[in-house]
Amino acid sequence: MGKHTFTREAFRGATARLVADDGPVTARGEQEVRRTGKLSPLVDPAEYGVVRESRIRLEPRPDGCFTVSVGTPVPLEYRLDVTTSMGDNVDRAHKALPDICELTAAVLPERDPFYCASVFGDTCDQFVLCRGQFEALAERMVDQLTLMNPERGGGDIPEDPHYGFFGAAFLTRAYLQLIGLRSYDFTITDAPAHDRLSPTQLTRIFGPHVFDKVRENGYTLDQKDLPTNCELVSEMLKRTHAFMLLVTHGARDLQNYWSGIFGSERVVVLPEIELVPHVMATAIGLTEGTLDLRSAVDFLNNSNLSRTDAKRVIDALAHIPLGAQ
Repeated sequence: MGKHTFTREAFRGATARLVADDGPVTARGEQEVRRTGKLSPLVDPAEYGVVRESRIRLEPRPDGCFTVSVGTPVPLEYRLDVTTSMGDNVDRAHKALPDICELTAAVLPERDPFYCASVFGDTCDQFVLCRGQFEALAERMVDQLTLMNPERGGGDIPEDPHYGFFGAAFLTRAYLQLIGLRSYDFTITDAPAHDRLSPTQLTRIFGPHVFDKVRENGYTLDQKDLPTNCELVSEMLKRTHAFMLLVTHGARDLQNYWSGIFGSERVVVLPEIELVPHVMATAIGLTEGTLDLRSAVDFLNNSNLSRTDAKRVIDALAHIPLGAQ
C-alpha cells in the first residue's frame, strides 16, 4: 500500500494543479455540482461503500509475510462548519493543511496519521454533509478539499453537524479502533445544533441503504428511536477522542450547550481560528501522552509560535483529559 507520507512539496504540486489562482479552493467541487447536480463521489457520504475506512499499510516480504509500512494508522476526522461567516473554512483548512499534518506527525512518532475532511451545513441546503476518505498523502487530501461544496448559506441556527457525528459513530471502520484504541475527531463551529436525527435526512445524505450499512458495520439502530445528540456523542466517544472546537469570543451559552453534549473537558474555545493546527496537534499530543503541559510549550515554540500564542493554546487545552489514550 506504499510508504509515502505527507510532504509540503507534494502539497504545493497538488495545489498548483488543482486550485485556481483566483476564487475559492472549492471551485472544482462547486463546478461539478453545477454541471451534474451531484457531489463528486470522493466526497459524497453515500458513495465508496458509505463506511469510511482507515487501514493499516502493509508491505510484502520475500518470505510471504508482511511488514508494517509506516506505523500504526491513526485516523483523524475533522468536520468544518461552512455556513454564513464560516463559509471560507475549506480555504482555511487547505492553507493550514501542511501545518496540521506536520504538527500531528510530530506528536505521533512511529504512527501513520490518516485524515478525513468533512464539511456540514443545514438540512435546508442541497447537500447537508460532504465527507471525504481517510488519506495520508497530500495529493489526495488536496484533491478532496477542492471537491467539497460549501453552500455558505444561513438557513437557520442551530446547524446540523450531528449528521457528521452519525457518520463518525456508525459509518467508520478503523484498524486503530479494532485493536482497542480510539481515533481522533474534531468539529469546528460557532453555533449549536438541532437535537434530533431524521431517518429521511439520513437516507438523503448516506443513501437508501444507510441502515443496512450501519448493521453491516456492527451496530443496531431503531429508525423510530434514533439517538439524541448526547447519545450520539456518547457512542462516538467509545471509539474516538472527540473534541468540539468553538469559534467564539465569550459566548458562555454556546460553551454550556456543547459541554452538555461533549462534556466540558472536550469543549475547547479556539484562541483564534488560525491556531487550529496547533490546537489539534497539541490536543492529540496531550491525549497520547507524547506531550505534557510543560513540554507542549516547547513544542509550540519550536513550531514558530510566539510564547504568547503558545500560552493561549495551552490555556485553552489545559482542562482536556491528559494521557487518555
